[in-house]
Amino acid sequence: MGVEFHANVEEDYQGGWCIKLTDTMSQNMEVCKNLEDFSVAIEKMGEDYVGDIEVKWSKNDDVTDEHFYELHQQMAKVQQELNEK
Repeated sequence: MGVEFHANVEEDYQGGWCIKLTDTMSQNMEVCKNLEDFSVAIEKMGEDYVGDIEVKWSKNDDVTDEHFYELHQQMAKVQQELNEK
């Protein structure tokens, strides 16, 4: 059985957003400033579980629509690139 990770989108209060990724088993947490950081962190943290993880997404109420849209667009681009491979 896999482990659940929580990925919470938050304002970084420096004009952008970040993702706080938390391993619910060990309570280890990484702050990811972009999707590249997120990808590296989830791969590294998931090694302990042989990649058998489920990610539950959430966002803080103060995340701006602009930042949420930006993240959504970046995620869509990554998904498209993965589908093309």
